[in-house]
Amino acid sequence: MMQRLGPYVLLEVVLPGGTLFALLLFLYRNPAVIRAYATRAREASAGALAGVRAFVAERAASTPSFTKGIERAVRAPG
Repeated sequence: MMQRLGPYVLLEVVLPGGTLFALLLFLYRNPAVIRAYATRAREASAGALAGVRAFVAERAASTPSFTKGIERAVRAPG
């Protein structure tokens, strides 16, 4: 395990900002991690977007239209 982690630990200890370099090196050497993360992020964002769309559609259906509000306001005084 130390042989696999050695280059990352060395970068982190020796270089200023080494954590960022170690992370970038890890991601460069393990592209499957990036693909898996991108897939999960895409699915999560699609689910969140679907929830927002449903919420907006529900609110729009239950809210009176803008023109009906104007019609009521114009009719009320006269």
